[in-house]
Amino acid sequence: MGQPTHYQSHPNTKSTLRGAMDNEEETTAEVPHEEKMELNVDEIIERYVGSFGLPQLLQVVLVSFAWVFDSQNTLVTIFTDAQPSGWRCKTSADPSLSSSWCMNNTASGGGGNKGQSVGHVCGLAAGSWEWIGGNSATTIGEWDLICHRKFLAAIPTSLFFIGSIFGCAFYGRLADAWLGRKKTLLLACILTSTTTFLTSFSPNIWVYSFLRFANGFARSGNGICCLVLSTEVVGRKWRGQVGQYGFFFFTAGFLSLPFIAYPARTQWRYLYRIISLPPLVYTLFLVPLVSESPRWLLVRGKNKEALEVLQKFAGWNRKKLPNNIELIIPSQATTGTGNEGGKNENIWTTRWAAKRMITMMLFGFGVGFVYYGIQLNAENLNFNLYLTVIINAAMEIPAVFIGGILLGFTDRRLLSSLSAISAGVSCLLCIIFSAASSTTSSWPQLTIEAIGFMAASIAFNVSYIYCVELFPTNVRNFAVSMLRQSLMLGASLSPLLVVVGRLSPSLSFAVFGALAIVSGTLSVWLPETKNAPLYETLKQQEEEEVKRRRLIQNTVV
Repeated sequence: MGQPTHYQSHPNTKSTLRGAMDNEEETTAEVPHEEKMELNVDEIIERYVGSFGLPQLLQVVLVSFAWVFDSQNTLVTIFTDAQPSGWRCKTSADPSLSSSWCMNNTASGGGGNKGQSVGHVCGLAAGSWEWIGGNSATTIGEWDLICHRKFLAAIPTSLFFIGSIFGCAFYGRLADAWLGRKKTLLLACILTSTTTFLTSFSPNIWVYSFLRFANGFARSGNGICCLVLSTEVVGRKWRGQVGQYGFFFFTAGFLSLPFIAYPARTQWRYLYRIISLPPLVYTLFLVPLVSESPRWLLVRGKNKEALEVLQKFAGWNRKKLPNNIELIIPSQATTGTGNEGGKNENIWTTRWAAKRMITMMLFGFGVGFVYYGIQLNAENLNFNLYLTVIINAAMEIPAVFIGGILLGFTDRRLLSSLSAISAGVSCLLCIIFSAASSTTSSWPQLTIEAIGFMAASIAFNVSYIYCVELFPTNVRNFAVSMLRQSLMLGASLSPLLVVVGRLSPSLSFAVFGALAIVSGTLSVWLPETKNAPLYETLKQQEEEEVKRRRLIQNTVV
């Protein structure tokens, strides 16, 4: 037998060394070299790690905590920017306060419902009346955002959501192309805590509005990274449920607000300082325990780090990855472009992806308008504000359960469409009871409003899961950020309608209902993704979806 090529390059090697090498070669021949198994992340998770085990559960729980303060920062203005509960004429010996003029020029003598109270206040002499609970209870009371200044009250919340739009674009690109999901989440938490705390020191409505814009920009990275980090580490059949159950933490944050706001009801600034603490604590103690997405690591060419994450997950599940596993992006076998080909792809230059993204954003605009609008519109219902918020928050719990169950066996497209349309119909039904509820409490209106909010919540939650499944790993965070931008754009306009709703509740419900129904019809133009694999690159997804459609057509024929 001739010497192998490797040994021929050393002709002067001593015979004893050559003999040793020959013996080693014979031994190697007896034990054939184990071939590499080239698998993608989905295949490794399904075969060797486990579709959804303890490590994935811990990952989901850890990252989902960020939803708590995401919802707190989003919905805190329900209390801080609410119209004060009522007013009263001042009783003072000082004749300059004109308290007698106040009493003589209002039939109610103060109080009454919110709409009536403000109407009377606008016709009273300055200094003859005061807000019940003091001026510092809300921003409206402190900065007199009533009468001809009433639309200024909508600016901070609108700018918050506009800030979220810019933040979504920033964080989406940052998480996909540079920092990754984990480091982006860390940055978002730090900025959220900082901007929330600074908001409590606002001296006027304009500084307050700017800081709300900054806070909206900062917190927008939380939800994006939470969702993607959760869904990218589980098997395909668990993606819908995991994404839905993560929203429980958003609900927990929403539900916690009335209980935090009530003790701080006399000073709105205290509420901001309290909710600035959870993001800071989370950053210090929980974010370090989160694992980076193996899918993102793989797309960025960090195969070794991705394999280490999967190995750690497998170990927690009392399993072990074979030594001959090699991670690949499936498109490499057909395109020959390696990881770099996946890095340079763009949604907007890929026709099918651009059409899909635009449709998803239009759907998100209507859903975001209704979902956030109904929550902010709670003050226009003639009920105790704290009770109304608790009921709305409680309706998110069955929404998450129902959404999670339905995602297990229902088409994403059908569920998105029906839930949005149901929310719209409920809003239109609220018009029937809006006139009656202007003077007396209307439980039927509150019940229908709560059902409509639950349907809007299902549509809102499902839209994220749907978006995750519609796009591949290398643009998934960007796609989710674009959806979030559209949701925030719709939300940014809803505070203006809430202000209008103080004068005409029927008009606000009519607009909410119409937009929800239109959005529900748009979703039917999107492809179905139930039980579809998560692809890694746009090119791979396009090729695989074409094959899948041809296979279905051939099966039908």
